[in-house]
Amino acid sequence: MTQDPQSPNSVTLATYEAAAARYAEHVPAVPSAPMSRFIEDVVELLPAAAAVLEVGSATGRDADLLEAKGLRVTRTDATEAFVTRLQARGLPARRLNVLTDDLGGPWDLLYASAVFLHFSAAELTGVLAKAAGAVVPGGVLAFTVKQGDGEGWTTAKLDRPRHFTYWRAPALRSLLESSAWEVHSLALVPGTPEDWLYVICRLPTGRAAGAPQ
Repeated sequence: MTQDPQSPNSVTLATYEAAAARYAEHVPAVPSAPMSRFIEDVVELLPAAAAVLEVGSATGRDADLLEAKGLRVTRTDATEAFVTRLQARGLPARRLNVLTDDLGGPWDLLYASAVFLHFSAAELTGVLAKAAGAVVPGGVLAFTVKQGDGEGWTTAKLDRPRHFTYWRAPALRSLLESSAWEVHSLALVPGTPEDWLYVICRLPTGRAAGAPQ
């Protein structure tokens, strides 16, 4: 499956291809306290040495932290520039576009920080279904999106266009509850300049991965 090169997501990926180094400059070397707690909460739900698919690894910072906690992380990104930067660090990484590519698995955790915020509601609906087919029963999906209303473009930080879809907790919870996932936690986290929604979901243990609702 290919992606329309003029779609908002394709244009956003082109921005990351051209400005990966500049983006990396904006990523703190150490996660914020709320992000660190979020990762801790995720890890507590997983078995030892759990298999993790990270979607949108970017600089690889969160994958490093997950690995430090004993998890086995597969780093991926839809942007070749980020994959190349990870490989230059001596880390295994491969290109994967969650909208168009098979996710493999089954995984214990699918982790996507600041990735799903680039998807429309319809795209996110499809990704949720695909993710449910890629994790074990009882598996975990953890992701973050920006809080807000509607969608739009910004050239902030990178001086190139990126497209965002913003969410309020009730609408996001409603979308998740209409999917195969059960919401474990959905927290509002203050940020600068936007606030964030940190989400942890689980696939019910009674449902085989990929089974219809």
